[in-house]
Amino acid sequence: MKNFKLLHFLILIFPVLFYSQYKIEGRVLNKEKEAVKNAELLFKNTSSNNNKKVITNDNGNFSLELTKGNYILTIKNSEYVPFEKEIIINADTKLADVELTAVSKLIEEVKLTSSPKMIVHKLDRTVFNVENNALANRGNIFETLKVVPGLVLKNDQISMLGRDAVKVMVDGRMINLSGDDLKNFLKSIPSENIKSVEVISNPSARYEAEGNSGIINLVLKKSKKNSWNNNTSFTNDVAKAKYILQTVNNSFTYQKNKLSFLLNTGYTYGDTFTKQMSNIFFSEPYFLTTEQKWNYNQFSGRFLIDYEITPKTKIGLQYLGGVYNNYIDDNINTSVVNSTNNPLYFLRGNGNIHDKNNNHSLNLHLEQKLDTLGKKLNIDLDYLSYVTDKNNTILSNQYDVDNNFERINFFNKGISNQDINNYSLKFDIEHPGKWINLSYGGKLGFTGTDYVLNNYDLSSGNTLTQSDHFKYNEAIQALYVNGTKKFSDKWEGQIGLRTEYTQTKGYSVILDQVDYNKYLKLFPSLFIKNRINENNSLLLNYSRRIQRPSYGQLNPARYYINSQISSMGNPYLKPSYVDNVELSHTYKNLTSKLAFNINSNAYNVFFKMNDETKEQIVTFDNYFKSYGYSLSETYEFNALSWWKSYVTLFLNYSQSKKTQDFNLVLRDGFEFFGSLNNSLILNQSKTLTLDINYWYGSAFNQNLFHYSNANSLDIALSYKTPYKGLNLSIAGYDIFNSSPRTMLSEINGIPQTYKAYPNNRFFRFSINYSFGNDKISKEERAVGNESERERSR
Repeated sequence: MKNFKLLHFLILIFPVLFYSQYKIEGRVLNKEKEAVKNAELLFKNTSSNNNKKVITNDNGNFSLELTKGNYILTIKNSEYVPFEKEIIINADTKLADVELTAVSKLIEEVKLTSSPKMIVHKLDRTVFNVENNALANRGNIFETLKVVPGLVLKNDQISMLGRDAVKVMVDGRMINLSGDDLKNFLKSIPSENIKSVEVISNPSARYEAEGNSGIINLVLKKSKKNSWNNNTSFTNDVAKAKYILQTVNNSFTYQKNKLSFLLNTGYTYGDTFTKQMSNIFFSEPYFLTTEQKWNYNQFSGRFLIDYEITPKTKIGLQYLGGVYNNYIDDNINTSVVNSTNNPLYFLRGNGNIHDKNNNHSLNLHLEQKLDTLGKKLNIDLDYLSYVTDKNNTILSNQYDVDNNFERINFFNKGISNQDINNYSLKFDIEHPGKWINLSYGGKLGFTGTDYVLNNYDLSSGNTLTQSDHFKYNEAIQALYVNGTKKFSDKWEGQIGLRTEYTQTKGYSVILDQVDYNKYLKLFPSLFIKNRINENNSLLLNYSRRIQRPSYGQLNPARYYINSQISSMGNPYLKPSYVDNVELSHTYKNLTSKLAFNINSNAYNVFFKMNDETKEQIVTFDNYFKSYGYSLSETYEFNALSWWKSYVTLFLNYSQSKKTQDFNLVLRDGFEFFGSLNNSLILNQSKTLTLDINYWYGSAFNQNLFHYSNANSLDIALSYKTPYKGLNLSIAGYDIFNSSPRTMLSEINGIPQTYKAYPNNRFFRFSINYSFGNDKISKEERAVGNESERERSR
């Protein structure tokens, strides 16, 4: 009996003695004591097949559990010489820091002959590897982003399928630019400086909740010590054989010892052309055609200096700004007809707009490493000044059906000034732990907007007909916590929660009208990934976002196009809230994604139509709730060394329901979008590359509008000259001018159509020249008040 009990005890204790799990943790660095992220560590058991892999996080840390035994540790990373070491595991172990040696230039040249996986799907983002990718080597990062799967070009701006817009980060820090400012900034970064592009379609709680926007994170190649580099680019865009827009950008970087310096400058000068057509079907229909010539005179700059006080402490100062001085010549022709479509009279208008913009932002940054395991504090103190002055004069004359002058219909001069100031303080802490990796932080932001508009009737002695003075103040306080945990080799997850408390005050000085708002909202996020096997993985994520109105959308000032058509903001406009859910499956080079979103208390453009007065006011209102259901497929073709291709298919169903009793038509329906991006290497030396990109979008319904179908074909030829660092390219965009869509809406029983022909079809010639000591530029940094600048547009 005693022997039986002893045997029973040995059977129970045997797994504990021989198969108990020990926690192993450590950190991987380079020779400069910098963290090496995304390094693959393989622990190979010398006496069994019990092998395990782990990937280092952004701080170079790793953690896993192993059984007792002898192991061979192998570390692989494309930028470093492979590392191998024998270790013995018989207890919980914290390994000494592992230092990797960077590959030499010769090794790097040999490495370039291999073809790494171009698309990698991570827990909260998709990584598109730009390095050594012929399809992505397009001169500057703006051109590169056009071919990144999931991104599309709309009105010469980068957008994301299923999202309203995108925000851009550089090495994990937000760039607070939008519109043309963002486009020019992206054009100033050579594509050869980018290691990868990370696409975050559903941002987690650690990011600001503002906007139903995806995020693009540009990961720069690591810099080498004691280096400098200069890149100069010249771009010449030609449309209609007579409108020429020229852009010159220069980027200089310098790094030596503890000092890093960056200076970017850009200048844009020239003309573009835009044509817009709108038909308003009153009982006496209005047919409007607007032709605008834009003359650009824009200068922008960016200055950054970083200094490493100690190995653990780094401070930096950044300036980002621009001075824009644009002129617009506006020709507006309106035909007014009767119910049988016979002309009644014509309105012919000429407008001159002088648009001056000065925007300046300063950022003071502190980075403090709190220990040797990756705990880190980042603090950003920011100031933004955004000033716009606009002088707009419009003369509209009325003519009879025989083109005889009858009277002055409208002669108006509008002078406006908008002054936006924002102050913010933001802190973020990275806190890796044994059980979970945490990040937490907060932000305080304060914004003041002061807008003044005066309209004068020039037909009656410069009489002041309207005056508006609108002030808007906003304060936001935010806190967040985000946790990431790897449960096993197959399962990992992330959960986060962000809270934002907002206080706003809108004050119309002339009307003595005040609107106060205060609201506290929570924004959770959740990510779960299951790596089924080497070729299959599943990812489920959820996040909640807020869309706050822009400052212009809140401004009640009235802007006139002619005597009958004007636009104005709505000071009572409220935020909308968006819930996004995505389920993705990846099989080898094919990624499928199902997505669902709900936009509550949604706002959009709204037309106040009056058939009796034949008047239209373009404004904004919260009047619907929308639902979106989508399926997307992305496939990467790289079987041939000389041909790389990406195919994207997107199917979406949009449904909207009215939340106010407005007399309007909301439209539901399907949308299809497909794109094919090809890059072909035309010679053995790989110096000549041909890009052929095509997209097609079906007709579709969304909220208030029906959109017609559209498509676009772009062709570009790039040449790496024998002169080191000198690259040339020539391209044609929207060759058939088929990308504009017609929009149809109906309010108060009055249908309206609109179609715009922006400067989409043009030919571009580019020259790019880099020189220095062939070392990659120092990492770039952005600032903490990005959402405020987005809304100042």
